[in-house]
Amino acid sequence: MEATLQQNAERRKSVRLRLRSDLNVTKQKYEGKTCHVVKDPISLKYYRFNEREYYVLTLLDGKHTMEEVQKKFEANFRPDRLTLEDLENFARQLVTSGLVQHESPNAARHLFQQQQKQRNLKRMATLSNILYLKIPIFDPDRLLNWMIGYTRWMFTTWFLFVSVAFMLAAVALVTMHFQVFWDKLPTYNEFFQFHTLLYMWLALGVVKVIHEFGHGLSCKAFGGECHEMGALLLCFSPALYCNVTDSWTVADKWKRILISFAGIYVELMIAAAATFVWWYTPHLPYVNNIALCLMTLCSVSTFVFNANPLMRFDGYYMMADWLEIPNLRDRSNRYLGNLTKEYALGIETQPEPYMKPSRKVLFLSYAIVSYIYRWVVTFSILYFLSGWLKPYKLETLSLLLMMLALGSMVFWPMYRLRRSINQRGRLPDMKMQRVAISGVVLASLIAVFLFVPLPVSRILESGLVQVKSDNVAKVYLPEAGFLEMLYVRDGEWVSNDQLIATFKNPKLEADLAEATAKMQIHAGEVQSIRTAISGLTSEQLRQGNVDWKSDLLTAEGNFRKYQMESDRLKEQLQRITSIKAPREGVVMSPPRREEVGKYWERQTEQPFCSVGDREQIRIQVPVKPTDYRLLKDDLAKFGELQVTVLIPGRLDRLYHGRIVKLPETDAKNVPVQLTHRGGGPLAVKHNADPKILAPLAQHYLVTVELLDGDDAVHPGVLAQVKIHCEWRSAAWWVWRAIASTLDIGLI
Repeated sequence: MEATLQQNAERRKSVRLRLRSDLNVTKQKYEGKTCHVVKDPISLKYYRFNEREYYVLTLLDGKHTMEEVQKKFEANFRPDRLTLEDLENFARQLVTSGLVQHESPNAARHLFQQQQKQRNLKRMATLSNILYLKIPIFDPDRLLNWMIGYTRWMFTTWFLFVSVAFMLAAVALVTMHFQVFWDKLPTYNEFFQFHTLLYMWLALGVVKVIHEFGHGLSCKAFGGECHEMGALLLCFSPALYCNVTDSWTVADKWKRILISFAGIYVELMIAAAATFVWWYTPHLPYVNNIALCLMTLCSVSTFVFNANPLMRFDGYYMMADWLEIPNLRDRSNRYLGNLTKEYALGIETQPEPYMKPSRKVLFLSYAIVSYIYRWVVTFSILYFLSGWLKPYKLETLSLLLMMLALGSMVFWPMYRLRRSINQRGRLPDMKMQRVAISGVVLASLIAVFLFVPLPVSRILESGLVQVKSDNVAKVYLPEAGFLEMLYVRDGEWVSNDQLIATFKNPKLEADLAEATAKMQIHAGEVQSIRTAISGLTSEQLRQGNVDWKSDLLTAEGNFRKYQMESDRLKEQLQRITSIKAPREGVVMSPPRREEVGKYWERQTEQPFCSVGDREQIRIQVPVKPTDYRLLKDDLAKFGELQVTVLIPGRLDRLYHGRIVKLPETDAKNVPVQLTHRGGGPLAVKHNADPKILAPLAQHYLVTVELLDGDDAVHPGVLAQVKIHCEWRSAAWWVWRAIASTLDIGLI
């Protein structure tokens, strides 16, 4: 037996491996340390080696045996030691990767088996992400070489400044006219229609083609190569992808970051151009819709997906290059997996090389947060798709896709963990006590998350304090005028016929002065005619050529006309000059002090203010459709819902109320205090009639009856309202948060 073991050891020491001669090597700096990037031109894979690893790699020339390599390494890097077992493990990885060749008869068969396993794993990994499927098609290197000759001017400094200024101009346009911009946006139901989604589907494909050519051209501009381009199914939309992994051979990390950023930059340029097109083409509906789709896709989706480092897109590679951590996601997942095996299952794992505590925290947090984010994004897209397909009776298709995604994101990681545990007989190495404790803790956490009700079931919104409509007297302006003085404040108690405000109308005053002057002129004319008539004898009157009677009647008619006009104008001025309270009560929603001096139009629908009974208080709370459905279910179950209210200026006290009835329909017109114009939470639609304030998104106005109000709770105040619903589990609330975020009124 000893002789056999000795022969095996000697045979292992005498093994010779040969490094392939067609590999390309680039020397780089990572984290201040020298490393070498090796490119396999056949498989288009890239490998990074530190100085010690690369030194061993150079000794594998087909002449040095394993023993000789070991001795040379230890002689060159004293006092470091290299065991034969570690050297063999390293050599085995090189053989599996196809970087070195072995002359033994079984080497080819072993390499074929390893490559077959890698292909199977790659297929499984591809199927595990149903929202991002890639199919290689052709080598675009010659095409990109031709294109770079015509587009190299895009990589100049002057173009950078011009393009940045163009994007800033688009941002400035939106910022400076934000309210107009917001009012021009279509509603959810108007935007998410079939033809709009078709535009978005096609636009996504076109944008991604331009996006990928941006990566490819930037890679060529900075000295890299691109040998793979193909079809991409991104969120079930056809697109293109370009493999620019060759950027790893670029020594300057900032150039690598720019290559990764190129696609984002292209999309932001498209978004800026689409913003101007959308703004200036309201009369061209098709062009306007396409521009809006491009603006949305190239801005929102760029930051949610491409620029987000939590997903393995452009933002991820930019962050990895910036931090100088190659394979950030794989190393983070491996570190999390090793911690799970060690502490949860009791399996001894190969210790990581020396790692700073900050790096450990980064790996652990990145692995957990990125995994959760992938779950949220994947199922948010599928949930949105389900809501859109439901009216067409195709929700089964979305359910099938959801099940495939669930299987790929749950069972694939479990399969990999099981395969890792079963390797080399590691299953018996598990400490069953730790396995049992971990299983109980995990099951408990899942049970708590899924089934235990939490005392946080509530809806939090802003509400407007009002007096009940049958106890309110509204004050309207009978005439237009400038607000001269305001004698009351919001919530102030007034008595009947108390002065509220005074107005001034220069036009009415000028008209009154003109009418009075004309009245006086005609009064003098009447007096003159009467004096002239009184000085004539009857014979003179009878023989005279002047019709004195007719002249007098005309003059008296003009006098009475302007007298009536003057009286009418005086009455109008009197009404507008003094605005008085029509009843005793609390003043609600009067103008602000800074509005004194403002010109007010004559009002017939929107009151200047209101006066009501402070004892008859209610709170109007706008709620979204998802909240409305929740309130409807709980109200049917409990009969009434409890409410707590927080009033500004009285943060030391909670007021109480209740909901006993819900509105049958959504709000078509809301009080101005609940809109953005009045400092409220609601955006309103652009309407030809400015008096109609219809919410931009669907909302219901729910009435809360206040049970214990006092002087601090006066009409016109925006209060914080908390509606208490049935206690539900954390899983229910998480799902509801996702559902309400994606609820666009299609279901």
